[in-house]
Amino acid sequence: MRISKLRCSILAVLLAASSGLGMVSPAYAYSVYRSVTADAGGVVIWTAANFGVSGAPPTLSFFYFLDDNAARAGLPAAQCFVKVDLGALVGPVPGTQIPIGNGIVFNANPADNPRPLPWNMNFDNVPPGHWSIAKTEIQNPTSSNAAASRVAAAAFQALATTGGSGVTVINGQLANCAAQ
Repeated sequence: MRISKLRCSILAVLLAASSGLGMVSPAYAYSVYRSVTADAGGVVIWTAANFGVSGAPPTLSFFYFLDDNAARAGLPAAQCFVKVDLGALVGPVPGTQIPIGNGIVFNANPADNPRPLPWNMNFDNVPPGHWSIAKTEIQNPTSSNAAASRVAAAAFQALATTGGSGVTVINGQLANCAAQ
């Protein structure tokens, strides 16, 4: 009995120590990234050009990277990144959907037909690591891809400037990226 308790205690101490060293993370965050440009001061440019909805069917794309450094290495030309924390996912399969922006209100031009948040982000893994938000999540009824891109830019600005939304702006090539 004593040896069993000792083993449990040792295991608990090892787990706590390895967690503290970053070897095991009890709250592992699975994040996806979108490369964006910024102005001279490092503030993200919240326009349709940074949030282009395109493709067939039209979507807004994000990519999974293991961490911020992997995102910078994978997309070395990125000035800044919009980073979306999708929670503690482990090995999502194609078709996995995660809602983002629950309860966050944003201002978009009503003529662009914005849908309210949350929007579902879908993992299709084509190409590998690809996640996207369908245009039909962004607008109702759908109109042009340019209008959907403007709606996406407005929504992600609100998400990135609202604490606790799971959306942040991180540095790419620039060392002073910010949401504002």
